[in-house]
Amino acid sequence: MTHLALRDVMSHEFVGVSEADALRDAVELMRSEHTTSAVVLRGNDPVGVVTAGTVFDFLLEDGAADTVTVSDVMESTPASLPLGASIAEAADVMGRTGDPRVLVVDEDDDVRGIVEARDVAPAITERADRSLERTAQAQAVGGGAQSSEPSGEFADAPADEYADSPANDYAEQGVCESCGSLATELVDVNGRLLCTECRSV
Repeated sequence: MTHLALRDVMSHEFVGVSEADALRDAVELMRSEHTTSAVVLRGNDPVGVVTAGTVFDFLLEDGAADTVTVSDVMESTPASLPLGASIAEAADVMGRTGDPRVLVVDEDDDVRGIVEARDVAPAITERADRSLERTAQAQAVGGGAQSSEPSGEFADAPADEYADSPANDYAEQGVCESCGSLATELVDVNGRLLCTECRSV
């Protein structure tokens, strides 16, 4: 599953807003489209992103959104990958940048979609589970001898690279159902798994 191309899992109908849009309008659009983020575009070029998390932070600090525009609260533009990039590549980028979003662009660098951590986390977890299962099977065939060496898709990777691999990191994290960010600790709040920041709002 980690070999799937991003074109197969990305959100094609991503929400786009402009820097001059009122923040209130952007939030209403995000809510109506049931998404936690919007790509800020200048023409066809991505120049930033607005997320539910940044909106929450702004409202907690300022409390007023009527006179605020998207440019006042947007974050820097997420990293981008081509349509043919794999889920594993997206997970690697997210792990290195700490940003749970990756833009998917075509050969002209026009945004075609967006991939979030919630899109890749199940695939990465499945990949780690398969690797552990193969290790267990190999130990069973070998008479139960214990081995700390990675197997399966990570067999050829150096030990330190395996320890820092996206699959290893993502297997220990979950995705907040409110802001979509990765978190090592999630709490059930009214049937939704939320990170520390969202459950305090």
